[in-house]
Amino acid sequence: MSSFPKLHNFNDMYTPPEAMRYILPFLPTDKTYWEACYGMGHMADELRRLGFTVIGDPDMDCLDEQPQDWDIFITNPPFNGNKKFFRRAIELGKPFALLCRLEHLGGVEALRLFKDEHIQVVIPEKRINYITPKMLAGEKVGGSPFHSVWVTRGLDLPRDILYMKERVEQL
Repeated sequence: MSSFPKLHNFNDMYTPPEAMRYILPFLPTDKTYWEACYGMGHMADELRRLGFTVIGDPDMDCLDEQPQDWDIFITNPPFNGNKKFFRRAIELGKPFALLCRLEHLGGVEALRLFKDEHIQVVIPEKRINYITPKMLAGEKVGGSPFHSVWVTRGLDLPRDILYMKERVEQL
């Protein structure tokens, strides 16, 4: 069985389709994406719907295992302990795109992880309203209390920090 971190609190926040709009312009369509923190498959399902090849396994511990053939690591890691997922993405040595809270780019641990990496950041114009258990149960919930960013490496964005407007026409 997986030793994947137990989800709770802010960790029970799944990727809505609109979060993908900000990163899509930079994702090559001829690559295989590994959705490493598969969860309920929201991100993978949206990418597949848009014609991308995506692999992932909700029972795989992405911190210790990896699928055989993939090109780009993409995920929305659990917020608690997400530096482990960034460290793993860096160690794998392939391009990545990870969705995280903006504040996670600060601090000593982030400095140690990213100081020698050429990371690029996509900053959405709006807060991303994640899919939560309450939403899945049909409850009405408010908007996100924090800003999120896509932290990337190896995707050759036109600038290192990119502020993006929502691109509805892409979907």
